[in-house]
Amino acid sequence: MKGAQEERELAKMLMEDGFATMRSPASGSKASYPLPDLVAGSSYRGLYYAFQVKSTKRSRVYIPRESIDQLVEFSQRFGCQPIVALKFKRTRRPWIFLRPNQLKTTPSRNYKITLREGLQSGIDLKTLIGDGEQKKLVE
Repeated sequence: MKGAQEERELAKMLMEDGFATMRSPASGSKASYPLPDLVAGSSYRGLYYAFQVKSTKRSRVYIPRESIDQLVEFSQRFGCQPIVALKFKRTRRPWIFLRPNQLKTTPSRNYKITLREGLQSGIDLKTLIGDGEQKKLVE
């Protein structure tokens, strides 16, 4: 299960901040309906998210169009915000969170984001969940 460790890590982080979370073991499969990697919500904060979780050892991440389309469709049906959660493993950087429209489209109509682009346009977890001001991810 590639990426399951990162999904569990993110779920734990969100639960520690008071969110109810649920991983979707069938996400990424050829299911006939859209499923995100992780769903999280907090009625106390009034925040509800569906996550597509990606991790890499490289300096860029490629994401199939179908994954993002399914994330957006699920989010619209469920009434939550779609979020792409990125973990660049070889860096000591925090998780990076982006909206799907912040991703770059490749010539093959899939998506990609580099570490630099993610750091410039993404937000950290505390900002995503409304715990404090935006920390600058790029020095």
